[in-house]
Amino acid sequence: MKPILIHVPHASMYIPEAYRKTALISQEKLEKENQFMCDTGILELIPPAFAENTVIFPYSRLYCDVERFRDGSEPMEAYGMGYIYTRDSKGREMFRPTAEHREEVSAIYDRHHERLNQTATEILREHGRCTIIDLHSFSDETVNRLFGWSDFPDVCIGTETDYYSEGLVQGIVELCKGFGLSVALNDPYCGSLVPSQYYGKQDTGIVSVMLEINKRILHKRA
Repeated sequence: MKPILIHVPHASMYIPEAYRKTALISQEKLEKENQFMCDTGILELIPPAFAENTVIFPYSRLYCDVERFRDGSEPMEAYGMGYIYTRDSKGREMFRPTAEHREEVSAIYDRHHERLNQTATEILREHGRCTIIDLHSFSDETVNRLFGWSDFPDVCIGTETDYYSEGLVQGIVELCKGFGLSVALNDPYCGSLVPSQYYGKQDTGIVSVMLEINKRILHKRA
């Protein structure tokens, strides 16, 4: 295994059919929202050589968002976009999840994070270090619609204080600028995923960086 773990949480559009049918918006609107919120085009950026070290969540974030906290501290809960979404990006009520659904999704959430913990531990055991690339795409429209912000970079780099590498971040910045891309640090998104087993601990050997690639760049590439 290479000392790099690539995490892709939002590239899938799969919503189980039974749950899809419970939507409070039309199936057409649900599909548009699914496409709008999906990190389209991001999987094509991953070299085949890193397939073994890539953890891809197989469900749509509209069904379960594994990058949200579910301990009551998630700020996106205020928008109906916690680890289980109840509202869409326009604020419309989208789902009313039952207790049974919450239990089912919680189990899926836990299994995904167990896999992240296991993969990170295996890399640490072999290399003594693990660099996590938390890979996303975003659109200007998404951030503007949710928060009313504007003027976004081509690439956003998110970091975590206790899992930060100045050399890694500067290397990414220089690489992006070499391609003529604008870069911002922790803007419009901040932070980066750290496997739950290691989150809040220091000197773990883990470095984590989030890469948010603006979809306008991916569209040009296509």
